[in-house]
Amino acid sequence: MRCLNLHPWNLRYAEAVKVQRELQERIILDAPDLALRLVAGADVSYSKGSNMFFASVVVLQMPDMNILEIASARGEVDFPYIPGLLSFREAPILIKAFEQVKNTPDVIIFDGHGISHPRGMGLASHMGLVLDLPSIGCAKKILVGTHDPLGTEVGDYAPIVFKDNIVGAALRTKKNVLPVFVSPGHRMDIPSAIEIVMTTCRGYKLPEPTRQAHLSVNRIRAFYSV
Repeated sequence: MRCLNLHPWNLRYAEAVKVQRELQERIILDAPDLALRLVAGADVSYSKGSNMFFASVVVLQMPDMNILEIASARGEVDFPYIPGLLSFREAPILIKAFEQVKNTPDVIIFDGHGISHPRGMGLASHMGLVLDLPSIGCAKKILVGTHDPLGTEVGDYAPIVFKDNIVGAALRTKKNVLPVFVSPGHRMDIPSAIEIVMTTCRGYKLPEPTRQAHLSVNRIRAFYSV
């Protein structure tokens, strides 16, 4: 897969924030016109106290969610942990993994946020621009905004509101289990993001693409940690 070189990655705080504000204006939040045949999940893992990061991208075929391809990468990360700038820490190693992917997916689900971010530029939005593909953020914790209580049934959701704008949804993917937090990344709208996440769930809390990416990246990290 081809990744666009939009900007340098090793930036100071003010420079990184400026890049986010500039890129945010390029985000497209329209419903995607696509046939959902290939869906990818992407995740990053690292050991606490280490600057070695690992990334996995898993491409699955719809509708059976069979794994078609797994690509991975590892490398040292110099960018520090700064709230709101996670993509500058995780995107470079993800790019290394995506550059090895041979089957271009129709949509990518990231373990992270899209526009539900202080500057509307979470990991899924940033990587969506880098890849120029429809992208979705599906996170385990809320980052910004609030939502009303939602029902306990699978598919129940409540909009996430941040600064008077709806930026995503708290979505129940498994009955009586805490929700995931879904937001569009790039070339995606909220209803489509919710629908795609639900379509790719297979009885677990996480949608199958990011669940498989999570399993894959943890196996890789464990292998190199021995």
